[in-house]
Amino acid sequence: MILVIVRGIRNIPAIFIYSMSIASRCYAIALFPVVFGAAAAPKTDEVIFNNGDHLTGEIKSLDHGKLRFKTNATDTIGIEWDDIAYLASNQNLQIEMENGDRFLGKLVRADEPRMLSVITTTESHMLNMEHVVYMTPIESMFVERIDGDLKLGFDFTKASEVTHFNVGLDVNYRTELRIVSIDLDSIITDGKDSDRSRRQSLDFRYTRLWPKRWVSGVIGALERNEELGTDLRSSIGAGGGRFLRKTNVNTILVVVGLQFSREEIDGDEPSENTLEGLTTVTADWFRYDTPELKISIKLEVYPVLSDLGRVRGDADIRFNWEIIEDFFWELRFYDSFDNEPPSDEASENDYGITTSLGWDF
Repeated sequence: MILVIVRGIRNIPAIFIYSMSIASRCYAIALFPVVFGAAAAPKTDEVIFNNGDHLTGEIKSLDHGKLRFKTNATDTIGIEWDDIAYLASNQNLQIEMENGDRFLGKLVRADEPRMLSVITTTESHMLNMEHVVYMTPIESMFVERIDGDLKLGFDFTKASEVTHFNVGLDVNYRTELRIVSIDLDSIITDGKDSDRSRRQSLDFRYTRLWPKRWVSGVIGALERNEELGTDLRSSIGAGGGRFLRKTNVNTILVVVGLQFSREEIDGDEPSENTLEGLTTVTADWFRYDTPELKISIKLEVYPVLSDLGRVRGDADIRFNWEIIEDFFWELRFYDSFDNEPPSDEASENDYGITTSLGWDF
C-alpha cells in the first residue's frame, strides 16, 4: 500500500488511477447490499413536517442540517432539519448535541413541536431540535457510514497555452466515537514556455471524539510541491483540539500538535528530517436554501522546531454550489508558504485558483 501511494505522488497518471480506484471501490461496496439483498431496517420511522405533512420510512443520518430519510417511494432524500416538527423512530439512534453531549435511544413523538423525546435504557430525555447536530442508527451498515466527494477540473488558456488539471477525492468513515478520513489532492500546471509544476498530497487522519466537543487524533501525510522545492515530504504526527462551535449551520475546529517530517528535495540536495509544531483552524458554513452553498476555510501553520525561524503554512478556501442533487461546482483558492524553502531556487509562495465539478457520495 505504501509503495503504491509513494509512486502515485511521483506520477500523476498513477495518482489519478489510484483515486479512480478508490472511488470505484467505494461505489462497488455501496452496491453490494443492493445486489445481494442485504437486510434493511423496517421503514417505520416517521417524519412530520411543520405544515402537517408526514413521511414514513427509515432515518439514515442527520448531518450539516440535513436529515437523510429513505422511503419506498423516493429512496433516500434530503430533508432540511428546520422543516421538521416531529420525529419518531424504533431504531437505536446515536444523537449528538451542540455542546458535545451524546444520547443513545429510540424516539417517540414529543408533545411539543421541534422537540425530540429520546428513550434510553435507563431514562428519557427531551432535546431541543435546534441544538441537535448529528444523528445515526447504530446498526447502520459499514457503507452507510461512508461519505465523501470526488472532484475533477480542467482549464486551458489559448493566449498563454497553459493548462491546469486538478483531481480531488475525500472519503470519510464515521462511527459514534471515531472518524477516519482519506484526502487526495493533485494540481498539475503545464505551459508551453514553462516547466510542468505539480502540487500533490495524500492525507490520512484518525480522529477520536471526546465529550464536550474535544477531539484527538493522528495524521499521516505525503506531499509534493515543486514550486516550493519539495520533491516529497512524508509526515506523521498527533494532536488534540476542540470544536469551538458546532451547529447545523457552521463549525469551527482548532487543533494543535506535533509532527515529524522527512523532506526529499529537488536536485542533489540531501534529505532533511524536521520536527514541527502544527496549528490547524477549520471553519465551515452551510446554507441549504436553493442553491445550496458550502464555504470551507482551512488554515495550517507549521513552525519548524528543529530549525527555529522557519515557518510553513497553508491556506485553503472553497466555495461549493450544488448544481443538481449530489453534484456541485467548486471554486477554490489556495496558498502555500515557506519562508525558508529547502531549495535556493524555490519560491516562498505557491498560490492559485481552481474550478472543478464534483459528486457527493
